[in-house]
Amino acid sequence: MVKIDNVEIQLKIEMLGGFVIIYKDTRISEQVKRASKIWKMLQYLIVHRDKTVPQEELIDIFCDDDVVSNPGSAIRTMIYRVRGVLAAAGIPNAENMIVSKNGGYAWNSQISCEVDAEEFEALCKKAGQDADDTEQLSLLLKAAELYKGDFLPYSSGEIWVMPLARWYRSIYMNCVHKATELLSDKGRSAEAEELSIKALRVDPFDEMTLEYHLRSLLAQGKNMEALDQYKRMEAMYYDVLGVDFSENLRALYNEIQRPEIKYEISLDAMLDEWMEGADFAGAFYCDPGVFKTLYQIEARSVPRTGRTAYIVRFDMKHEPKTKGGGIMQQLATVIPASLRMGDLFTRSGPGQYILMLHSLTYEDCKMLVDRIMYALDAKYLPKVMGTTIRPVKPII
Repeated sequence: MVKIDNVEIQLKIEMLGGFVIIYKDTRISEQVKRASKIWKMLQYLIVHRDKTVPQEELIDIFCDDDVVSNPGSAIRTMIYRVRGVLAAAGIPNAENMIVSKNGGYAWNSQISCEVDAEEFEALCKKAGQDADDTEQLSLLLKAAELYKGDFLPYSSGEIWVMPLARWYRSIYMNCVHKATELLSDKGRSAEAEELSIKALRVDPFDEMTLEYHLRSLLAQGKNMEALDQYKRMEAMYYDVLGVDFSENLRALYNEIQRPEIKYEISLDAMLDEWMEGADFAGAFYCDPGVFKTLYQIEARSVPRTGRTAYIVRFDMKHEPKTKGGGIMQQLATVIPASLRMGDLFTRSGPGQYILMLHSLTYEDCKMLVDRIMYALDAKYLPKVMGTTIRPVKPII
């Protein structure tokens, strides 16, 4: 332990999920005054504590957006205030923590610092070099525990923070992918679930983590929970990104829905179980993949039954906002309220709904479309929404 003026100084510094300096029982947090230049200056000097930072570099970073007649004096004032923040927190010899040398400023190399971001990266690197699965998993879990959130989140708009934040997040997601894979291989599905939930809070659009999360639920027999999570995330992908799931996730949907065969129960009990929790009010909403299968069944049955069936498609060219919310959001309410029990509908894209209507004429379908459009009550709809009606093509 290095001493300054016979005082032992060792700091623990957190940068993942927020900026905190810990000295013995004292915690100094930036949350008192979020993202002020004083905190950013302190963060920058700690991150680059292996070198002397030239004054010109600090001026470029911390004075470029201000009209400062004497930027050198402004930097000296900020350094003075940084020392004051540390001293006010009761850290001894705070005036010696940032030293002036060679026309710049540097963090005092005599002060021992444990930085969580650096420890996190070191653990991930060591895990990648370790061949033993048990030790590798232990290192990865320790690293994941250190990652409490993105790097310096309250300074995320700073140009110098952005690449570091992306770098640490990418390391974290790779760490989670490998750790959840090892946990699953070892049958520790509950831990895999917990880890993937935490990672999805960091990046909800990471498909590999979502896949591991769904598989961890399946491994625990939580099929309904997996199905609910799948549908929530699918809707979010449509609404936020405007894209569909990958082929891997769509294939996983069939696995989630696959019923477990129970030979020991009666057929009546099995049928009752299938009906449990089903909603029989109004039309039937289903996943696009299920809709496709049901369409193929209908196309096979049309020649035999002789009944008519039509497909109706609503397409948004673009979606202006209305007082009652987005048009697609309104359609989600208007469509099921307008259809009958036995009719089907699905959201097949970010701006598209498809309906399957039975035992109606073309004129009936046209009247239904007009009724739905009228219910939306938007004068500009013809400019932004298109509709198409086609009969189900029989397979002979």
